[in-house]
Amino acid sequence: MLIASLSDIHTDFEENRDVVVKLAAHIHREKADVVIVAGDVSHKNDRINRALRALKEAVKIVAYIPGNHDLWFDVPYAAERPDLDTWRRYHVELKEVCEAAGAHYLPASPLVLGELAIVGSCGWYDYSLAPEWLRASLTPETLQAKQYGGVMWSDARFIAFRDAAGNIMRDPEVARRMEAELREHLARMDADESVKRVVAVTHHQPFYEVVERTGTLPWEFFNAFMGSTGLGEAIQSAAKVTTAIYGHTHVVREHQVGNLRVYGTPLGYPRERKGLSLEEIVASRIGWIRA
Repeated sequence: MLIASLSDIHTDFEENRDVVVKLAAHIHREKADVVIVAGDVSHKNDRINRALRALKEAVKIVAYIPGNHDLWFDVPYAAERPDLDTWRRYHVELKEVCEAAGAHYLPASPLVLGELAIVGSCGWYDYSLAPEWLRASLTPETLQAKQYGGVMWSDARFIAFRDAAGNIMRDPEVARRMEAELREHLARMDADESVKRVVAVTHHQPFYEVVERTGTLPWEFFNAFMGSTGLGEAIQSAAKVTTAIYGHTHVVREHQVGNLRVYGTPLGYPRERKGLSLEEIVASRIGWIRA
């Protein structure tokens, strides 16, 4: 079985929409069986649907997890709208969008393909991927505000995860719930004797070791919103995981974390690919797993 993976295709950019067509054509030529989309397609439902449908033309099976951009509400400030709840968008609305395109929605359930299973979660951040020196110098309130100088991490405006009482949840609370859902799905696959190998997919980064470091600000401030070490702990607690795929960072890289192959092949924004030929983009922005 040949599995291709994509992430951060950001189809709100016209140039990216054109590149995705080329990526899909290459995946089809390589005769892949499955495409995994590890989040950040668009905040617009119709574009998510069209992208997943286009990939379904290339392969028989498409598996999708949302990224933080996919979870955004297209409003000035989502937290001020009590009718908006990102959990509903995550668990209900985007599942419907995905399934209408004929794709498998990984946050709802693992995808089992014979002896292989694919398990996925968007994940979230709890600031644990920021360096210790930065976390020690900032209050949780400052990190929750997601603003450094005049620059704001856009999730602060467009995300509204709410608890059962309708109150806005803090980022670490969201991260714990995402991690718990991922653990539950991984435990199910560990208990399934027919499953021999598992690919774990998260949009947010799962390991401190894989985060791009500069040691400078504001870069390291925004690394607080890259993911959580708890995602990695959940993945490493599962006996059958051999590969972990992530998105979100827009930095193409592969790592070895313990016994795990861990990689990200984000397409990212057009400005981040300046100087690369189409051939170089196609060669570097698709991840491959032969299982």
